[in-house]
Amino acid sequence: MNEIIREIVGLMRSEAARHSISVRTELAADLPHARGDRVQLQQVLMNLMMNSIEAMMDVNEPPELTIRSQPEELMVSVSDAGVGLPSQQEDHIFDAFFTTKRHGTGMGLRISRSIVESHGGRLWAANNPSRGATFHLTLPTKVAIHN
Repeated sequence: MNEIIREIVGLMRSEAARHSISVRTELAADLPHARGDRVQLQQVLMNLMMNSIEAMMDVNEPPELTIRSQPEELMVSVSDAGVGLPSQQEDHIFDAFFTTKRHGTGMGLRISRSIVESHGGRLWAANNPSRGATFHLTLPTKVAIHN
């Protein structure tokens, strides 16, 4: 999973830099193997990172995107310092066609959650205590990711 994270961070780094967003990774060295489709998991991470970048475009404070991996249950977290989740609509962000973006389709998070769940995992989000939001995904362990 760390390899997938590094690949997507590499792909998204120029987009983040274009908006003066710093990207930081905190990847656990002893991460267990996960099972799943590499391309689909790349798609999920790319969607979460792009959403975070877009959430920070209008923030005045120094924007930072942090991606963490944790070995406890193979958890990956994508945190931003953006506008946070919409108040009183937090439960709807994973609904099909729900969007807060001007040109969004409302399908990215729905598809991402569907992919993670099809791999036996979970995808959820919460507002950060100060500002922004964090999306967490967990995956079952012990079986290698396939191409």
